Amino acid sequence: MQFKTKAFFACAVASIHVFVTAAPISTKPNLIIFGNSLSDNGNAAELRHTDGFWEGRWSNSYVWDEYTAKILDMKLVNRAYSGATSNNKLSPAIYGNITIPSFHDQVNTWLKTNPNPSQYNLENDVIEIEIGSNDVLYSVTGLVSGAIDISKFATRLSDSIMNDIRRLLSAGYKNIVLWNLPAIEYVPSVNSLGASSLVKPIIGIINSAIKGAINKLIDEYREETQGIHLFDLNTLIGLALLPTSLQALGITDSTGVCYVKDSKGGVIICDNPDEHFFYDSVHPASRMHYLWGIVAAILTRDPNATIDANEIIRLAKIYNIGESDRNNNIIINGNLTPSEMAVIPALSSTVPKPTATAKCR
Repeated sequence: MQFKTKAFFACAVASIHVFVTAAPISTKPNLIIFGNSLSDNGNAAELRHTDGFWEGRWSNSYVWDEYTAKILDMKLVNRAYSGATSNNKLSPAIYGNITIPSFHDQVNTWLKTNPNPSQYNLENDVIEIEIGSNDVLYSVTGLVSGAIDISKFATRLSDSIMNDIRRLLSAGYKNIVLWNLPAIEYVPSVNSLGASSLVKPIIGIINSAIKGAINKLIDEYREETQGIHLFDLNTLIGLALLPTSLQALGITDSTGVCYVKDSKGGVIICDNPDEHFFYDSVHPASRMHYLWGIVAAILTRDPNATIDANEIIRLAKIYNIGESDRNNNIIINGNLTPSEMAVIPALSSTVPKPTATAKCR
């Protein structure tokens, strides 16, 4: 997986409800998602309904993993929860009197309710993890002020994430993807405070720690897995924010928000949410999720695929992202067209060797 550039992203705030269900029995492999509100497709909806967000998602349309599962013809098993951190002992996430299931809790529940996965599932399921941004957001004041040591925080966070990935590997899962932290400095809630220049190096330090930690994990499990991969969300968002990419994606506003609450708690939503990069002060709107889902599908099949600015423009054209909304996309429209299928690498019996991360340049 290769990227050219760098950039942003954020995570979430929210709620939670733990679903205790067994792994789906299916001839399709599962795409298993752990994470927070960037990945949650409605798990928190029963606990907390938020006016203006679409069907429990923290956006105005489908989230990235729904597109990925559609493209790869996999069964989506989503265990992500809005507001989740890596581990509540490290970064507590509480909504009212509810403790939000962290990545650690999500893994606990998954392994407890699915103690004996089939060999087929162990070898063919793909686990994708998107976590860590809330850890930063919940501690950002201390990190920026210096009250919290950034290096120690980064080590604790990366070690916590690796410990739970190690548990999934020990359970026998062969294909695991971790997305690195997005560049929170571009998020409107951070940018509007003038804190972007202070937050950016924090994310860089944490992502470096995560890269180092996953390298060690790869060495530890090199003979036992088909692939442990670190995908570069940070860079992907940077590429998407380039003017040429924004034009191809049909995004006319890359800094403002569509969803706002007035002083009385009333919700105001703009008339053109799909043309915004951000839906609210933290979360991306529909077209960024669409792009992310397509890129995730490509990289899941081929972690060494090159994703650069020209490729984003090409993908946007092929999938018609610039004209998409929640009623016009591959999930709604049915089967992929031949041109849409052609850009997705074929499923190969030769699985790429475990790699640490993209070669960013």
